[in-house]
Amino acid sequence: MLLSHDEVGLEGSVKTNDLTTDERALIQELPKPPVTAKIRATNVLIVEWLPSNEQHTGRLLYEWMNDRRPGWSVYFMCRTKNEVIITIERAAIRAQQTGIIPVLHLEAHGGDLGLEGPDGAGGVELLSWDELTDPLQRLNLVTRCNLIVVVAACTGFAGILAFRRGPRAPAIALVGPDAIVLPSSLLSGTKELYRRWMDENPNLREIAINASQQAGTITFEVEPFVLLAYEATLRSINSSVCADPAARPMQCRPAYMPWPVAQLNHNALTPRSATCR
Repeated sequence: MLLSHDEVGLEGSVKTNDLTTDERALIQELPKPPVTAKIRATNVLIVEWLPSNEQHTGRLLYEWMNDRRPGWSVYFMCRTKNEVIITIERAAIRAQQTGIIPVLHLEAHGGDLGLEGPDGAGGVELLSWDELTDPLQRLNLVTRCNLIVVVAACTGFAGILAFRRGPRAPAIALVGPDAIVLPSSLLSGTKELYRRWMDENPNLREIAINASQQAGTITFEVEPFVLLAYEATLRSINSSVCADPAARPMQCRPAYMPWPVAQLNHNALTPRSATCR
């Protein structure tokens, strides 16, 4: 699997209107992340956390994948958020013992604050992006930084918020829809995602474009962690200059935000109907 992105520059990483020539030159001379990286993945781990009275698109995806490539995917149905976390933690233990490198596919309702699913007692509960960070970091560590996380949920790309806390990367890349999505469209998109994944030399960004076209109503976004880390470094430098009274002020963004996630709506999750994710 190839993970590629456009070459990065100053624009989009820091505000550059008021930078001096020397300040721009300093940042331009910093080593840039590689444009292409090769990622290994041995199988797909589908973790579904949906109410029992809804269509289980994760199971349907697993059955579809198993017909085309038997044994390539594994499916787990979770009844509570604790079961989701435990399943990811067990995957990390198995990866450490066997050397497998799974793609982690999460099926649930989603929103800006995290994933939402049944609590095992007839209600719903929130699994925040922050709560997912630690188990994802452990799984990414034992897979030697090859973990790709696919969040099959409404605004699954908001999972980028799990990337903002250290001490290590929770994944090498995140893939997810950028808006509310119907289950049928989501299933069509994820089928195309994994159909292309079986190509001889797949490229994740090209795969996401095809999946978006198949889904029709939403875009599957891909975000490599290396870009987030690079932009966080630039913002840290920016903030350091701003914090020095003797330094020429720069236009700063908060250093703790590795990506302009402030654009996201951080209202509490509203109850989701079965007609969307």
